[in-house]
Amino acid sequence: MLNIINEGLEIYTIDNFLTVEECNKLIEQSEQIGFEEAGVNVDGAQKMMKMVRNNERIMYEDHEYASLLWQKLQHYVKPEIENSKASGLNEMFRFYKYNPSQRFKMHRDGSFKRNESEFSFYTFMIYLNEGYEGGETKFASGEIITPKTGTALIFEHSQRHEGAPLISGIKYVLRSDVMYKLNDV
Repeated sequence: MLNIINEGLEIYTIDNFLTVEECNKLIEQSEQIGFEEAGVNVDGAQKMMKMVRNNERIMYEDHEYASLLWQKLQHYVKPEIENSKASGLNEMFRFYKYNPSQRFKMHRDGSFKRNESEFSFYTFMIYLNEGYEGGETKFASGEIITPKTGTALIFEHSQRHEGAPLISGIKYVLRSDVMYKLNDV
């Protein structure tokens, strides 16, 4: 079920997008790969900026999983934006892990450019667990999303937001991007 958090700013959630079992499998898979310190994208390059972001991350490419999730998601996103048509999910998934005191301060997500005619416009995140304290997604416009296992969050890249500091427990998130392709290419 699509929940409109702020229609004007294009912030939405989808309850139960993934099952608890699917989320647990993704957490297990991510832990087997192993996490690294996450950098911040500055002018196309990754830089360590612990005063802005101190959580851990895995970047994992999976075309098949992107296609599978897109089959579920495509009915919830705008089919067209300006001269572009929704084309799928970015296959470069990012698993995020937050331990106590870790956070990602207020920022905007960057657009992923696959080629000259295809780019991302929306952030797509799935909360993989709950049962921790803190770690809400807070938007500069005032909306606060409390993570719930399996809930998807979709918002336009331009929306300033933060991953609030985790107080206790461990938080896991899966992130991708909704891609759009120019119509006349």
